[in-house]
Amino acid sequence: MTDTMKAMIADEPGPPENLELRTVPIPEPGPGQVRLRVAYAALNPLDTHARAARVAYMAPEFPFTPGIEFSGLVEAIGEGVDVSWLGKRVVSEKHWGGCAEYATTPVDNLLPIPEGFDWILGTVFHTCVYSAWHVLHTAGRVRSNDVVLLHSAAGAIGAMSSQIAKTAGATVIGLCSPAKFDFARAHGADHLFSSSDPDWPTRVLEATGGHGADLVIDGIAGPEAPKNFEAAAPFGQVIYMGAVGGYAPPVDISRELYAKSIAVRGFMVYLGMAVTGGAELGLIHDALRTGRWKAPISEIVELEATPELHRRFEARELMGRNLIRVGGEIVEEST
Repeated sequence: MTDTMKAMIADEPGPPENLELRTVPIPEPGPGQVRLRVAYAALNPLDTHARAARVAYMAPEFPFTPGIEFSGLVEAIGEGVDVSWLGKRVVSEKHWGGCAEYATTPVDNLLPIPEGFDWILGTVFHTCVYSAWHVLHTAGRVRSNDVVLLHSAAGAIGAMSSQIAKTAGATVIGLCSPAKFDFARAHGADHLFSSSDPDWPTRVLEATGGHGADLVIDGIAGPEAPKNFEAAAPFGQVIYMGAVGGYAPPVDISRELYAKSIAVRGFMVYLGMAVTGGAELGLIHDALRTGRWKAPISEIVELEATPELHRRFEARELMGRNLIRVGGEIVEEST
């Protein structure tokens, strides 16, 4: 093994063009850390927001290597780490650095990749899938015959939520660009409407015979978020799990919630996982392993294409989950 590696680095916050592929020293794991030979990194929305200094949550220091969601093989350990981690196929979360041939990460951030998962599925199973399951079941309490309305229906969480909601017996209505309808439909959406149609709440009501959506899942928010209340059914829920479009306006409880007894809440997947203690993991892993649910991976690019992938994400051109091949499957052969 050489003592250098390829890594995608931005020296300062800014546009995707700030990312450059460079040759840098391979990092050494510190106490409580491991070093991974990286297989794949997923493009997580937080990568783009962190690169542009748009987030306070886990805001990185610069120079910055994106990749908060990545898989790899443990090939070195730091002080205090159990030697049994060596050689394990794992995925790391909540730590930057995956867009590089080697990355260090705290051992507490690791999840073993389940048996029967290849590297590609092993890179994404823990984020969009867990989030989709918990927002529907732990937070939303989805029921058979519910109508579920999904913003970004062609996104990673939207496409997974469609499949999981259908398994629960719900009807799924999706909002996205018409160019993405085929992708969203292939992942289970029953009805699709353009997210740019200003009258989409009317379309939702028409599609449901005036009933509306029992559960609205919104990762966009933004200034038009109050339209969710127009589309919601009596005693419906509106759950916000992101704000790609900017912060939602304050809720006018008297005007927007009382008339239909609507509930509004936020969602964070880690709290959902803490509530269940992992009781759902066997079900989720089996559905993925057997192909009953399919991880919505739409594209895999090479490491040098990372800046362009960031640009396309911010232009809302991407669908599903997009992966960056770093070492790929050869990480096991090369260690």
